[in-house]
Amino acid sequence: MLLFKATLPQRIALMAFLIPVVTIAVSYALTVMAGHEPLCIPYIEGCATITSTGIYYPAAYILRAGIAMSAVVFILWWYCVRAWLESVKQAPLVGWFHAVVWIAVIASVLIIASMVILGENLIPSRDHRTLWRFHAVTAGLFFLANSICQIMMTVRMRQLRDQLGIKFSHIIAKEVLAAIQLVMLLVLIVMTIMDWEFDGMIAFFEWWLATLSSLFYLSAYWDWHTFRLTRLEQEFPA
Repeated sequence: MLLFKATLPQRIALMAFLIPVVTIAVSYALTVMAGHEPLCIPYIEGCATITSTGIYYPAAYILRAGIAMSAVVFILWWYCVRAWLESVKQAPLVGWFHAVVWIAVIASVLIIASMVILGENLIPSRDHRTLWRFHAVTAGLFFLANSICQIMMTVRMRQLRDQLGIKFSHIIAKEVLAAIQLVMLLVLIVMTIMDWEFDGMIAFFEWWLATLSSLFYLSAYWDWHTFRLTRLEQEFPA
């Protein structure tokens, strides 16, 4: 029901949530079945990072391909955001939000770059520190830029709330999701700098950040029930 009667933007929002979530789950399951990581609840126990599910084959193929597809959908999602927020004819165009969309697009490219290097070629890690550092920096920049762009999106949504008929609760939900991501990232950075690390810290933050980011993408589904992206959709609504 959610998919068959959904508009094109709504389908993109669904895919932006489902593809990364399913990809990570399948990669983790394959890694556990192969005996490379323990079976646990990473959100609580922090026993396995998402990165570790993309090291050993065939899980590495799944994670790399799935995250690459996710990033493409993220870019489409941000295109929908721009088209939606600019669909208000009487509202003035704002250059700063164009910059926000471009930064989000670049961040999506960074997560592709971060994931494509994963594989058994990174074992042992001590011999590939440069690649591991590249992976950590690009992934971190993706989450940081993405959370900030999501917050800026809610700012623009508040400005156009009446014209677009956006429910206040929808804006609040997005603000909470984006703010939690940003706070978690800042906490992770501070703890890393201060050497306050604990077992499973990276895994704990990684799983929550990926999930919260995916939920933010999904939240647009309920905003876009009347938003038509293409002329064909406008002429023949579902």
